[in-house]
Amino acid sequence: MNKESIKIEINEEYYLKNKKKIIKQFNSLVKVTKNIVSPNFNTKVVENITKQAYIELETLLSRLPYVGGDKSPFTSLMIQSAETLAFYKACKSLDLSDRELGKLIYKIVENYTQSISSFKKWLFRKKVFSNKMKKYWENWMEESQKNRFPGNWVGIFVKGDSNSFDYGFNFTECGWLKLVEKENAVEVAPYACLCDYARMRALGIGFKRTKTIAAGADMCDFRFIKGYQTLKGWPPEDLEENKGN
Repeated sequence: MNKESIKIEINEEYYLKNKKKIIKQFNSLVKVTKNIVSPNFNTKVVENITKQAYIELETLLSRLPYVGGDKSPFTSLMIQSAETLAFYKACKSLDLSDRELGKLIYKIVENYTQSISSFKKWLFRKKVFSNKMKKYWENWMEESQKNRFPGNWVGIFVKGDSNSFDYGFNFTECGWLKLVEKENAVEVAPYACLCDYARMRALGIGFKRTKTIAAGADMCDFRFIKGYQTLKGWPPEDLEENKGN
């Protein structure tokens, strides 16, 4: 770690203390969910699903593992994971197959990300490929290897080769997978991982991956490529990471 060493104060009640902010963020996702679900289900069913999603999220906040708080990029990933899991649990009442629920979650994330303004998408792209962001992630990946937080992601930073990709991560431990295993919802893990494609494609960020821990591999190899058009994440069989699964 360089002289800008990362200092973290452990806060076991972090998510509960930030409940209002998290719920406010969740509201935008709920609006998109209603638009996706409404064409196939009646109003009462849709209202029940969204109401249950809030209940599930609030319940999860007291159980979410702390992964570094405001300073850590893994915190937003953990909150994102909780939101996804909350919707999954709420939608279980629809009596859909795991694949159908996976597709539903994918569509929700895809539409939500597409709804972000063009200016914000441009800012995301500029930030992701900046040298500052690369250094930021390099430091945090090094920090993750200290294993200070059991529920966290753990990985290494991979420098680009100036040809096939700009930079990347090799995650050997996945916070999302740990969470769903703890919450007895591991069946949704591989489907939710596909949402990375939906987000990156909608933001215009070049992204590739050839394997995931959720699908049985030894790691998740994230690669970011400036100027590359990210593939669609659905159907999952079309992706290299799911060949043979």
